[in-house]
Amino acid sequence: MEKITHYPVADVKENGVKNDHFRYIPIQNILFDQGMTKKVNEVCSDNAKKVGIKLLKRDPLPIYKFDRVLSDIQEEKSLDPIVVKRFKETKFYEVVQGRTRVIASLYEGLTHVPSIII
Repeated sequence: MEKITHYPVADVKENGVKNDHFRYIPIQNILFDQGMTKKVNEVCSDNAKKVGIKLLKRDPLPIYKFDRVLSDIQEEKSLDPIVVKRFKETKFYEVVQGRTRVIASLYEGLTHVPSIII
């Protein structure tokens, strides 16, 4: 059985709400939009090929703060879970908030991303 690896989760969000209702979603079950895919191709395409990421045909929104988020993950700082919603009736999830944390997790070779499902 695969070992689950992920970044540490903060006890409390920046707005003071407790982070207690999240799950660990396999990174290969997260759909990457075109903006995410562009950044992945720049920084970690080999990891993406190993994992087999799936593309979601959406507008290519830019990725911000990659270097800072990557540094936080490398320093094992506690971060908030991402927010996702299920994509249709599949096992896949669309990222609502936290696209950069997903890419940085992939870059670091983590297997799962802490996620709140809405």
